Amino acid sequence: MQKIFLQIIVISALFGLFSPKAISAEVGLLDEADVVVTSRARSERQAALKTALSAVFVKNSGLPSVLEHPLVKAQINKPEVLLTQYGYSEVDKELILKANFDHKRIISTLRQAELPVWGRQRPLTLLWLSIEDEGEHSILSDASEMDTRSQIDLDSSNKGIPVILPIMDLDDVMKISVSDVRGMFTDVVAEASTRYRADYFAVADMDKVGGFVRFQVSLFDKDSKAGLMQPLIHHQAEVLDYQEATDQILSTLAEYFVSQYAFADSGNSAETLLSLAGVQSMAQLVEIEAYLNQLSAIKTVSLSQFKANTVTYKLELFGDAEDLQKLLNINKRLTEVPVSEAVDELPDLEFSPEQQATKLFYQWH
Repeated sequence: MQKIFLQIIVISALFGLFSPKAISAEVGLLDEADVVVTSRARSERQAALKTALSAVFVKNSGLPSVLEHPLVKAQINKPEVLLTQYGYSEVDKELILKANFDHKRIISTLRQAELPVWGRQRPLTLLWLSIEDEGEHSILSDASEMDTRSQIDLDSSNKGIPVILPIMDLDDVMKISVSDVRGMFTDVVAEASTRYRADYFAVADMDKVGGFVRFQVSLFDKDSKAGLMQPLIHHQAEVLDYQEATDQILSTLAEYFVSQYAFADSGNSAETLLSLAGVQSMAQLVEIEAYLNQLSAIKTVSLSQFKANTVTYKLELFGDAEDLQKLLNINKRLTEVPVSEAVDELPDLEFSPEQQATKLFYQWH
């Protein structure tokens, strides 16, 4: 069985983990994958390219089930059609084939098949995991050398889910204990999570029971204003080992995020106006348009008005305005402004009452 390695870039995990204005997470390298091979033989290269293209389709949709669609299967059976370049390298004495594919045609295939597309902007999840090691339970930290730590990195990368672990420094140790995680005391975990620039936090526990591993995981909205936090999802099961438990935990998170942030082309399109205040330069304008054009909920972007440091775009959507808002709200450079306040503050913007009713306002930081 060929091994495959995918890579993601998590901006906030590397730069400004605790900065309130950091972009949550951006998944990069959506058009490439690395596959371990044993030789440069043509037959093995062909098989490796199919494996790589399959991984790229999954990473751009978030769902392994997309590989069963006839249109996707047809592309995977002829990977050279979408291949833009490939090459070999050696890492830790293993021969690796790196393949790059045509990103626009990947997305076009998914859209044509009416399958979900997941853009580069994805929510960042802080994972609090209690794990047993040699009879002792501990909270898995970012610096841990356990195999499970590496497995989380691999699964996070393969599934395109940005995940970070707590650093478990003195601040963390003073706020949270392993019993808080095992008992899923969400008020304690929520308080300990405030220092991290993440959109969600997950609480998970792994226990060795006989010859099996019993695990459970719950996901919470980190910014929830509700009094008693309720899990968005909860899953528990018994599996053979920690590796399978880790895979199921990450798969559970992936399924939820795809349901919230990946959008298929239903054939019905909606339109909305999006205004961003605080735009003061052409460089910002270029940055904003690049950002909007990669959002999975947006079909087309056209500039409608640029006035008083506020830029307005007319957007054609794959879904509806609520789908777009889910994506905009995970970008920490954007702050939503209530429509009534925005109209009062920006009275010189010229839109009809019908347009105003379908308008979104945000502050760009």
